[in-house]
Amino acid sequence: MFRYLDDDIVNLRREDGAEAQFYWGDKVEILDETDDVMHVVVHGSRGEVARGTISAKTGLRDAGILRLSMVDVQQGDGLILETPGGRVVFIDGGDNQLFARHANARFPNTSEDDPLLVDLMLVTHGDADHFDGLSELRKSETDTRPGKRIFVAPLRVYHNGLVKRPGKKPDGGDRADRDMFGATAEREGETYVVDLVDDPAAVDPAERNTKFETWVETLKAWEDRVERMTGSGIERRRIDHLSTGAFDFFADDGVAVELLGPIVEDLGGMPGLPFLKSPPDDADLMLGTVAPDDRGSLSASHTINGHSINFRLRYGNVRFLFTGDMNQESSRRLREAMPAAALRAEVLKAPHHGSADFDMEFLKEIGPVVSLISSGDESAAKEYIHPRATLMAALGKASRTTPAVIFCTELAAFFRTLGYVEDPKDRQDPKRRVFAFERTNFGIAHVRTDGHRVLAFTHSGKRFMNEAYRFTVSATGEVEFAKAVVKRSAPRRSD
Repeated sequence: MFRYLDDDIVNLRREDGAEAQFYWGDKVEILDETDDVMHVVVHGSRGEVARGTISAKTGLRDAGILRLSMVDVQQGDGLILETPGGRVVFIDGGDNQLFARHANARFPNTSEDDPLLVDLMLVTHGDADHFDGLSELRKSETDTRPGKRIFVAPLRVYHNGLVKRPGKKPDGGDRADRDMFGATAEREGETYVVDLVDDPAAVDPAERNTKFETWVETLKAWEDRVERMTGSGIERRRIDHLSTGAFDFFADDGVAVELLGPIVEDLGGMPGLPFLKSPPDDADLMLGTVAPDDRGSLSASHTINGHSINFRLRYGNVRFLFTGDMNQESSRRLREAMPAAALRAEVLKAPHHGSADFDMEFLKEIGPVVSLISSGDESAAKEYIHPRATLMAALGKASRTTPAVIFCTELAAFFRTLGYVEDPKDRQDPKRRVFAFERTNFGIAHVRTDGHRVLAFTHSGKRFMNEAYRFTVSATGEVEFAKAVVKRSAPRRSD
């Protein structure tokens, strides 16, 4: 008989005496029960995870819950959503192997004949740190180590329709920002991108940058797999605030999605996205009191970031707002286009890894209880000082309640000192020593909910030590925190 854990944190004693930790909503099969212990098998979405004993006092429930995890992908975004009915959604995937490694550990034992069905891969926008890591999923298939590879079959791929061109033109010259996304149109002095596509493969290969070229090849390989399994290919779709039906597949799970952006405009019968501009160097920009400088230059990076897919997901009383890499200009446009109630959310995926280019009034209208920031040190080339101190302060000020929770993947990570070791990069001088660290805990952040109760937690560098918070959300958005989460210790070992 399958049940689900109803206590927040539950330790299990394995048959060999070792302990493992599981959490609210994890599926368990009850084998037998005594006055003191329950003998259980813990199941993941791909079968058995562990077996052993848990306390007989452990609470159990009959229904599954909604799970969201923000994976530590260093610089970038990568989130995994699992619905109570077992649907799997990837929201972005970073730009390196970290997302694939976590996905493999979370969904083990996949193969070409038995891949993980991903109901949706949603790429919020076409910056490499949001989608190139999804191509790493396919690259992992050639790894000879079973624990290091994962086979997936995405049924749907949604994106914002902007495909980046190479930085160099065919004649070798630098490509201007205004030409970075293909055809444009002018209206009342404003420039709009009108070359929006449903399928990146529709863009001339010579006009796709290297990351998009790899992505097109990845989708083609997955297309054949999905066709073999379902009889039809991947649904590739550009979505915006006018799109309908994109998330109907969630209906059986009681999950509703409201698409908020990107906000397209009608240019003579075709959709267009306005080019956004470089923001002024003015601290008041964060307050929403300073409009983008009309004299500012068109910015390809601000345009593709600002027009990230953003949406509000609701499960019961609990709302999640996903923002991609939205900036102040796009946040202000959305805030002005929508009534404040449309932005209210208990859980916020903070915009753009904690950038200083944010809109304070936008954050205040959201009024988050839990804010999630994806950020991580990787290299000097990818250092943007994320999260900014000003954004952290703004999230605290904009939070609906006290207490409130702000999780940052970089801050939740843990490193162990190795001391002085040989420099692996200096092949000519084997005696050269460097002071080294080892990452022992990646800064993943989790949010789980049954539509009323919420558990938000991270792990730490110390075994079985978690930062965890529990609260409830009423139908009118009132929040009440529990004094502490409920933890169940593992039964004592019996020799």
